Amino acid sequence: MVQGTTEHGYSFLLAFSYMIDAFNVGTTYSIMDTENHIYPIAFCVVDKENDASWTFFFEKLKSIVVDGPDLCFISDRHKSIANGIAKAYSPEEFTDHFVEFKNYYPEVAFFLEHEFGFEKWSRAYFPSNRFDVMTTNIVESVNTILIDEREYPVASIFNLIAKRFVEIFRERRACVLKCKDNKFVPTAEKILRDNISEGDSFYVENISGDERQYTVFGSGCTAKVDLLERSCFCRKFDLFKIPYDHAMIAL
Repeated sequence: MVQGTTEHGYSFLLAFSYMIDAFNVGTTYSIMDTENHIYPIAFCVVDKENDASWTFFFEKLKSIVVDGPDLCFISDRHKSIANGIAKAYSPEEFTDHFVEFKNYYPEVAFFLEHEFGFEKWSRAYFPSNRFDVMTTNIVESVNTILIDEREYPVASIFNLIAKRFVEIFRERRACVLKCKDNKFVPTAEKILRDNISEGDSFYVENISGDERQYTVFGSGCTAKVDLLERSCFCRKFDLFKIPYDHAMIAL
């Protein structure tokens, strides 16, 4: 029992949490998006994942998370909703998909429309910007890199998690400094390459004479692109700020 018992490890959690707060006054576990908005990361320690644990987590979460226009819900547990509706970029496209979705799942559709509200989860109605690149399940990603650490007492796990993430961010920073000409992470690079290929099916004209504004034709659509405003008729460029097919052919 070199590492102690589970009960012994959990008994130190409250003291461990207090010391973290005491030595890191004013800080919080958080993430930052591309526009420097900071979002807190919430987590809890439970004995297993079940309905009771999730109920406990969300009840506690409601006491600290304030509702607002920038609050949205993202879940990897509802692939059909994400694939069928949430990736619609315009209200018109969203309405077409949602009517079809409502025919198949009327109870779910009622909840999404009247309990959540479209602006909390739909890209077409969300009032702010949402970054488009994320893992499908960040918890499993973290579990993969912490397989060995999971065998340690719970207080030690938190220290090891902090140490591991510091190492990862140090490596990423060194990579960025070494490759100053590369302004995109690998996932964004793949998106851009795919968008270049899709953009080959369009042709573009500079009708207005303004070098920032172009009209894109092809595939039965006409789209106006403003490169300075990062805006496009299809709204993909507006929402994610990453050049999609229309913007790539204009560039």
